[in-house]
Amino acid sequence: MPTERVLKLRERALHSEILEPFAKTIIEAETWRVGDNEAQWLIWRARRGAALLDRLPIEIGPDELLVGRVEMRTPNAREAKRLEWAREVLKEVPPWPGGDTSHFAADHEKLLRLGVGGLKREIGEYRSRLDGNSAEDAEKETFYEACVLALDGLSRFIERHAEEVEAQRTKEKNPARKEELKRIAEVCRQVAVEPARTFHEAIQLMHFAILALRYGEDHVLNVAGRMDRTLYPYYRADLKAGRITPEAAQELISCFYILTNEYTQRGLAISVMGGGRDAEGRDATNTISYMCLQALEEVRLVYPTVGICWHEGTPKKLMHLGFRIITQGIGSPAIFNDEVIARGLMDYGVSEADSVSYINSTCVEITPIANSNVWVASPYYNCPGALLEVLEDTDSDSPKTFEELVEGFKTKLSSHVREEVCRIDQTWRGREKRGGMPLQSCLTDDCLARGKDIDRGGARYNWVECSFVGLANLVDSLVALRQLVFEERRFTTAEFYEILRDNFDGHESLRQEILNRMPKYGNDDDRADELAVEMTKMFAEICASHRIGSEAHRYAPGLFCWVMHERLGKETGATPDGRLAGGALADGAGPAQGRERFGPTGAIKSTTKWRHEPMLGGLVLNLKFSPSALEGDESLEKLRHLIESYMLLGGFEVQINVVDGQTLLDAQQHPEAHQDLLVRVAGYCDYFVHLNPNMQAEVIARTEYGEV
Repeated sequence: MPTERVLKLRERALHSEILEPFAKTIIEAETWRVGDNEAQWLIWRARRGAALLDRLPIEIGPDELLVGRVEMRTPNAREAKRLEWAREVLKEVPPWPGGDTSHFAADHEKLLRLGVGGLKREIGEYRSRLDGNSAEDAEKETFYEACVLALDGLSRFIERHAEEVEAQRTKEKNPARKEELKRIAEVCRQVAVEPARTFHEAIQLMHFAILALRYGEDHVLNVAGRMDRTLYPYYRADLKAGRITPEAAQELISCFYILTNEYTQRGLAISVMGGGRDAEGRDATNTISYMCLQALEEVRLVYPTVGICWHEGTPKKLMHLGFRIITQGIGSPAIFNDEVIARGLMDYGVSEADSVSYINSTCVEITPIANSNVWVASPYYNCPGALLEVLEDTDSDSPKTFEELVEGFKTKLSSHVREEVCRIDQTWRGREKRGGMPLQSCLTDDCLARGKDIDRGGARYNWVECSFVGLANLVDSLVALRQLVFEERRFTTAEFYEILRDNFDGHESLRQEILNRMPKYGNDDDRADELAVEMTKMFAEICASHRIGSEAHRYAPGLFCWVMHERLGKETGATPDGRLAGGALADGAGPAQGRERFGPTGAIKSTTKWRHEPMLGGLVLNLKFSPSALEGDESLEKLRHLIESYMLLGGFEVQINVVDGQTLLDAQQHPEAHQDLLVRVAGYCDYFVHLNPNMQAEVIARTEYGEV
């Protein structure tokens, strides 16, 4: 059961208003100094980040065991005027090049082991090897100077929290809380410079790093990653020395989860993973793996989403706990296939040792922990939309065969990818000149060893992940076109396209025929599934044909869509699969909403007929069960067998909603009664009542299985 403290903090977080601190804009304007070369730009980036950490107002709430929160409120009249001035000043700043800045897990293990002071000493060793006689050494010297400025900013940020805790302690009347504040201040002062020695110090320093990266360098979605691996050595040592109890460690993890909800905007994703294998191939599950799941059950808030890394040696006890939590309608944990993902990473050049240390950052996209610069969801491609473009360009004489139609689709999709590659290449180059992430670079291998910022090639692994949205709609559309246009010859492509332009007006019987009498992806029907195999292979081949930059960074495909299946669907006309204009596209790699006819088994078998290893951009298989279907241990055991069968067949990821349609409909009508109703959307969790009406309808439309 959650402690009274956890219950109080949870209630506050559930009703917190998340605002971006207006002081950030003012501080940026006051510290803006344009440099006249790239070296000075990197130094300015470090000074900017340090200034933000030095001056952003911080606050510490009652009952908090972990601290680290920036003040959030609306500006008063004087501050609003200053804010207007700041916005005018910042117009002088060259526009940010763009690109991904957030999706990663830093090298928290190294930070905890060395501390800020240890990292600075490591930088000092690298600087001592420079002779200063070459342009390359001069560039490295500038980089190292920026890193020291960034680390000093982190150290002072932590020290400020220690001072604030001490200030609160002097005012505190409750002796028990006064003693707590004394311990918290001691923890902060230790980790401001020195390594973490205890579990409390470790989780506190990890949180400070996440917060500093967020506010100092705008990394909104940097995450804790494998908390069980990072924190377990400290827990084990504390337990052996009698410094901590399991209950106290559990409370700290729950407090960490809650604090994440205090400053992360809704509609995003913050991820934690547990389980999996270590570099020697052994199961890495430990006590903290279970605690990370238990905290999910205690807190029951939108952040973080938790994933279990499954392999054949995963303890049944861990899976049973995960499935028991799933049945409570939390939307987590999701299950990831450790072996499939590791093979996929090695195919992209990741070492075997590094391949088992990854994170879903932050929905289902995969990035190596501590050593990568991976841009995710760059961008989303509307596959049914591309097919409609092909149909729009056809006439009564072309294409003559179904194969020509498919080839035309490949050409069209390839051209869209090529356009984006050119754009991203330009953005990547822009980041080399006008980027710069000194603090992130300090916590990313091999930036310090190479003497290069992460934006200038310092990370060990670099690639771009893109997402292809609407696989099931594409496949089902191709099935309909093949049958109606090329086999039965009932329409030409031009005639069929006119029907689509009219949104099936006057052709409802045709639409119902398409929806109900033709093969559909997701039902173990090879007539549809063979096209899914062809399309996913096409996506991988298109991505593999492109490289970015002089270092030939690769592109990785994915079928992850976040909320883009609804957004892209809203702007997409009717499609040949019977979907009406404006409707949401399919929500991932599985069948389109409501089209499964043979239960979850059919969906699983269809989805695993094609290779998941290349899809590092992430893919989602959504399953939805009624609560009555998963009552009792026998049902949980059936669910475990079902999910493990999916994994053994090569499945990448699966996520499960356990909620009945009537509850969702009631939440639409009475949102005030369902404020903490969580659902899994398409790679991330969200409060159902916060979703827009179209997205709510999409979740409701998913097939609800009445039995496993």
